Amino acid sequence: MKKIFFCLFLLSSSHLFSNTKISEIQKYKQIGLVWGLLKYHHPEISKGKYDWDSEFVKLVDKAEGVENQEAMNDLLLDFISRFGTDKLKAKKINSEKIFLKNLDYAWIDSSVFGDKLTKTLVEIKENGNINDYYASVNKLAKNISFENEKGFKDFDYSIKSHRMLLLYSFWNATQYWNVNKYLMDTKWSDNLDSMTKEFLDCKTDLEFEIIKSNLITKLNDSHSYYGSRTIFSTLYKYKPAFSIKAVNDSLLIDAVYNKTLAKKDDIELGDIIVKINNKSISSCLHDKVAPMISVSNSTFLRRWSPWLFYNDKDSINVDIIKKNGTQLNKYIHLYNTYKKEEPVYLVTPKKNKWSYIQPDVAYVNLDQITKKELDSVFKQISKTKGLILDLRNYPKNISINDLPGFLYPERKEFIKILAPLPNIPSYGEYAAESPLKLIMDPFKAGQNNPDYYKGKVILLVNRTTQSNAEFIGMAIQQSPNCITIGEQTAGSVLNIVEYIMPDKTKADFTGRGAFYPNGEGVQRNGLHIDHYVKESAKNYDPELYVKEAIRLIEKSSI
Repeated sequence: MKKIFFCLFLLSSSHLFSNTKISEIQKYKQIGLVWGLLKYHHPEISKGKYDWDSEFVKLVDKAEGVENQEAMNDLLLDFISRFGTDKLKAKKINSEKIFLKNLDYAWIDSSVFGDKLTKTLVEIKENGNINDYYASVNKLAKNISFENEKGFKDFDYSIKSHRMLLLYSFWNATQYWNVNKYLMDTKWSDNLDSMTKEFLDCKTDLEFEIIKSNLITKLNDSHSYYGSRTIFSTLYKYKPAFSIKAVNDSLLIDAVYNKTLAKKDDIELGDIIVKINNKSISSCLHDKVAPMISVSNSTFLRRWSPWLFYNDKDSINVDIIKKNGTQLNKYIHLYNTYKKEEPVYLVTPKKNKWSYIQPDVAYVNLDQITKKELDSVFKQISKTKGLILDLRNYPKNISINDLPGFLYPERKEFIKILAPLPNIPSYGEYAAESPLKLIMDPFKAGQNNPDYYKGKVILLVNRTTQSNAEFIGMAIQQSPNCITIGEQTAGSVLNIVEYIMPDKTKADFTGRGAFYPNGEGVQRNGLHIDHYVKESAKNYDPELYVKEAIRLIEKSSI
């Protein structure tokens, strides 16, 4: 009797499974997941032998009439069978330093796909015979490249299958090749249901661009800027005649570009805006800017504070504190266009590339200085007790080895990296070494130099210190006498990877992970800060960083 009941249960379960209704979201999600798995794991498809974007569109069109999971599984099995599985080979990974935190194949679930389809998907997942047409890793630099992504011909956002293609093209590239994926605030796969629904429901070009921007922000990567012309020409067409600097939870007016227009609203240098539309500055940043701009951390988000005044209306309400302490609530004008007229700035940029700010303390601005000029500087300052290196900029004329040659007593490692493994999706190689290390190891800097600079080195950094500036900063920080002061940096250190999406717009992300030699991560966190500098909008002091550096130098020499 028990056997009879058990058989009836199995038959009932099978019947229920075969008639399980499938939602529109789940239908397109399953198509996108299977299509992406094949793109990067299948031996023939990964050679680029097929027009894979077109195959996605055709599959979506075929799925229109599918209403239950059994029919969906049949459709996907038939799709896979067209490309064969006879050339699959077991995956072999030889590296001893494998990074596994980005592995995420939990969606391959037999309770959804049934035994036959699940077995096929697992075999493809475990395949080691993979080619690099769609994603190639440079064996020397260990950078990932998507050079064969050229966009989809005749892309039309109003066509549902095209919108789905864009979402799943970018989602799968990130899923399998972004080594910093594990650092995202929200697990990448957890975004898929909501993003699928948003792309499905999208009706207008503006909606499409907003949703696309929001997708990119989920990377939590300060390198992942996406600027949409559609958004700028509609939502952000009016701008103020001044600029601001975010200081704590307020906005300091640090430049006026048109005196006549500013005077009309009684706007002056040094005025402080504390609310916009009766909301705090931090709330405005969270509500208006964060959904549109990808940032590694909240400090870098404040760098985008000027966007709070980009508007689709020609005025905006603010609470403002005047220099005399009076607080006002008022509307200020915004402009579609205006001419710069007698611009004035709260801070005058330093013109000298270097100078003595005290007889025994030197200051070097790294923005424009050259290697040749550094040679001259260090010959003159070798006996000083302190050196201030200003990295609140993006060095344009020096390379990674230029400063360590003067600051290190010997050649040493200053960075460890995390890189994707070639032809092995989802896997990373932690603390990867350069194949050129016997000739020129790019992860080491400096030279044997008994005459290295022995004074105190103070490195100044802030939210504008990003990318190559952070890379150079990591090298400077390994000098024996370095103290880093300032605020959290951008948290996007290494190379930018470019991905051309099906609509031929571009999305970027940081292609490798960065760590100090002790294992401390820098991606998203930014450079290690030894001493934080707390600025104040009231009585703003543009020399605060330098004054604090001098204080630390004086303190260390006692």
